Amino acid sequence: MKLLRIILLLYLFIINACEEAIYKFDNVNDPFNMDLEPPALFFHPSEIKTFVNSNDSLEVYGYKLDSSAAAHLEIIYDYGSIIVDSVSPGPFFQNSNDPIEVVVEDGNKIHIYLYYLPDLMMDQNTGGTWSLAKIYFSTTNAAGTYGLEFGSNTKLRNAENDSVRINTFGIGSIHVQ
Repeated sequence: MKLLRIILLLYLFIINACEEAIYKFDNVNDPFNMDLEPPALFFHPSEIKTFVNSNDSLEVYGYKLDSSAAAHLEIIYDYGSIIVDSVSPGPFFQNSNDPIEVVVEDGNKIHIYLYYLPDLMMDQNTGGTWSLAKIYFSTTNAAGTYGLEFGSNTKLRNAENDSVRINTFGIGSIHVQ
């Protein structure tokens, strides 16, 4: 009797453990809820709500990107709406070494250059969905809604210096109150 009870409990445990999990895909910041066709680049979060004279940040994400060795991210924003405080590389280009980054501000554009530092095993990353960079900024003393978009110079390159395909470029906005 005791053996039968143990078998029954084990059977019930196995049956319940094999049920598929049910997930709700209702987060507006998930790439597949943003009408992005991968491979894609997007801002995370795509909408930032902040206040005048405050500090905030956003990330530039790649969604299902192919293997890459370098990136030039050109980000266009409304001139005078924000002040870029700093930029840090995300995990997309991290290896045993931290990636090299160069940031150039040009009026209403930020140019972020990221380079994968190869080792003896790899000369480019494995691709995927990761943050490429995090941008820390301050808002100015002007309330309003300001757009963010990727410029035409935004490109990714693989280790052979060939272009990495990007199908969709997401847009973003900063709402300053």
